[in-house]
Amino acid sequence: MKSHLSILSKTSSLVFLLFFFLHFSFCLQVNGENPLLYGYVNDKDGTPLEMVTVAAINAPMTGTVTDKNGYYELALEPDKNYTIGYSYLGFETVEVDIALSDSKKKEKNIILKSAVTFLPDVEIRDTKSLSSHITRIDPKHVEYLPGPSTGVEGLLRTFPGVSSVSELTTQYSVRGGNFDENLIYVNGIEIYRPFLIRSGEQEGLSFVNSDLVSSINFSSGGFDARHGDKMASVLDIKYKTPQEFGGSASMSFLGGSAHVEGRAFDSENLGYLVGVRHQQNQYLLGTLDVDGDYNPTYTDVQTFLTYNISNNWDLSFLGNYSQNNYFFEPEVQRTRFGHFEDARQLTVYFNGQEVDRFTTAFGALSLEYQPDKNLHLQLIGSAFQSDENETFDILGQYQMHQVTTDFDDEYDEATGRPLAVGSFFNHARNYLNAIVWNAEHKGFWEKNDNLLRWGVKYQKEDIYDRLREWTLIDSAGYSIPTYPHDELVLNEFINTRINLVSNRYNGFIQNNYNFENDPGEFEFIVGVRGSYWDLNKQFTISPRTTLLFKPNAQPNLVLRASAGIYHQPPFYRELRDTKGNINKDVKAQESIHFVLGSEYDFTAWRRPFKFTSEIYYKHFDNLIPYEIDNVRIRYYADNKAKGYATGIDLRIHGEFVPEIDSWASLSLMKTEEKIFSESTGEYRDYTPRPTDQLLNFSLYFQDFLPRNPTYKVHLGMYYGTGLPTRPPTFDEFSDEFRMPPYRRVDIGFSKQLIGNHSDFSKNSPLRHINSMWISAEVFNLLQINNTISYMWIRDLQNRMYAVPNYLTSRLINVKLVTHF
Repeated sequence: MKSHLSILSKTSSLVFLLFFFLHFSFCLQVNGENPLLYGYVNDKDGTPLEMVTVAAINAPMTGTVTDKNGYYELALEPDKNYTIGYSYLGFETVEVDIALSDSKKKEKNIILKSAVTFLPDVEIRDTKSLSSHITRIDPKHVEYLPGPSTGVEGLLRTFPGVSSVSELTTQYSVRGGNFDENLIYVNGIEIYRPFLIRSGEQEGLSFVNSDLVSSINFSSGGFDARHGDKMASVLDIKYKTPQEFGGSASMSFLGGSAHVEGRAFDSENLGYLVGVRHQQNQYLLGTLDVDGDYNPTYTDVQTFLTYNISNNWDLSFLGNYSQNNYFFEPEVQRTRFGHFEDARQLTVYFNGQEVDRFTTAFGALSLEYQPDKNLHLQLIGSAFQSDENETFDILGQYQMHQVTTDFDDEYDEATGRPLAVGSFFNHARNYLNAIVWNAEHKGFWEKNDNLLRWGVKYQKEDIYDRLREWTLIDSAGYSIPTYPHDELVLNEFINTRINLVSNRYNGFIQNNYNFENDPGEFEFIVGVRGSYWDLNKQFTISPRTTLLFKPNAQPNLVLRASAGIYHQPPFYRELRDTKGNINKDVKAQESIHFVLGSEYDFTAWRRPFKFTSEIYYKHFDNLIPYEIDNVRIRYYADNKAKGYATGIDLRIHGEFVPEIDSWASLSLMKTEEKIFSESTGEYRDYTPRPTDQLLNFSLYFQDFLPRNPTYKVHLGMYYGTGLPTRPPTFDEFSDEFRMPPYRRVDIGFSKQLIGNHSDFSKNSPLRHINSMWISAEVFNLLQINNTISYMWIRDLQNRMYAVPNYLTSRLINVKLVTHF
């Protein structure tokens, strides 16, 4: 099956590239035969403008750009009327009507005037920010990013400090933290992720629907007191508040989505935003090493309703219902590993199936009151419910042998010397139901140069968990002991029933103070958070502060210094150990952040760029050690470690190609912990944390054909050094080794079918479409086998082998996106 997919992928790639080559060659031939429009494009001071787009608006296959002298040549067909558009970022677009006869040249020189762009209104709370404090991300990039894991979380993978070593999951780690240490807000309301997820294949859709997003703010550390009690990062999403009717629809080999927005019943008071998504990853999962019947389906519906009661009162509702179903009936797995001179192959024949269902529902009602422009008050009530079922019975019979053929040959289990035989049986009947209620008040008051914020929140959690799972491995000397012969010993057995009800209380107060003097402009942010949990009876205080400075001598530079204490009270996952036992005495983990950063705006090649850098040190105390297997985190449920994380994040962002944003990110990081030993009564030496990744590089690059900007290319490139891992003994002091580095390239080629260049008659239904584009994407372009986890096998000599579980291989995807 894989060989057929590989041939299909290579053939499709060649066909697509051939199409571009033929189109480009055709354009060159036309340029040599047709009449010519030429000239210079300058600004009002007479300075030549390079890379100005010159295109025939009513002939989308015709276009060019100016050179460094502002000169351009544009070949046109004779005896036709054209509207030529001259566009350049930061300047007003000029349109000129042109008609050329046979073999005639015509000169047309253009002067572009500087444009003043009026941005949409923003909330008062943002008007005094100096930037560099929070990273603001343009949501439009989500739509163009190639890869199986798109959406907002997929875009975050291209930013410094953010790491994800699986394209099958939307989970990410930030600066040495794990998935559970990231805050996610939608319209100011905290979002939770499912509890029982153990692999990216099960996960499905994330909560955030990128079709509905209007703004994305992200901080990878040193964030304000108004953001909650997590240790790593905060992602703050705002959904649209539509003013007129519109929508979008998209479809691909992996699924589709649609949304509509507008004002209901011709009313200016009632706004609606509704989105539907459906995803089916059978096509993608078919590239994994395990062949079988995959039938995963993920569906969700979201709505955001707003109602303007009066000039001072606003009411809004955010709702979500999600159904993620995962059915898997494995048949056979063939995995080769090792190196050229010592290659091995594991072959596993399966019997059984896995059936999982994850159903979540979420609703939040918000009432806002703004008596004047300086005061804003908000009440929020929300409820979240997750109903999760994980059931499987899978028997696997395996053999491992030495491979004597070439790696490129088809799998052949008949060749080579046998090394190990055995079987395993995995069983689970896990059921979890969690309900989380919240009641919250937030507000802000602005007076002169001060912006005062505050908030209080009550949260109740009711969690019922029924765990019953066990694993039997029959492999030489591994699970079946020599004593007693009549007793069957399971490799792993969990049988527990948990019902946990608790209450949390937290609040914050924070002030932003802006002032100016001779050196420059300052913003000083100081705040404090407090929280109490009645389960472990712990009260925490978390002061935080940030200083931003923009020097008058360098107005394009912003400097930042942040420090603060970040307590993360345990949630249900941190309380449950690897055997399913609950420890109610677990305390909040603590992290102290020190961050120094800068943001510098500059111009290169007459185009805007931004360079950001941050250096940080985080001290950890009361850590709860854990193991990561795929995306499943298994905690030791005890505050028995301390540690640190330190590193530097760099990012350059700008128009490497005119009018199109691209960026590159580089992160260097080291995080270690030392765990308390009960036997010695002392802390052991420092060992790498499970998220210790020395180097992480990512690139998001966009380009277009100079003569036809409706053709674009989008490239995502990722590299991360290997993460530490260890055998599944759950012994925190066992020997570790490193996984291979994560390396991946995804590329997409897009063609805009309908846009500003399109002209339709009044009777055409296509006139209602604002834009339509189609793209062909190649996932994992370089066909690299990335490892997500390991299967552990003992051979006949009782030696243990780590057999890699590989992620997806190369795949072609086609996507069609329409906006109306």
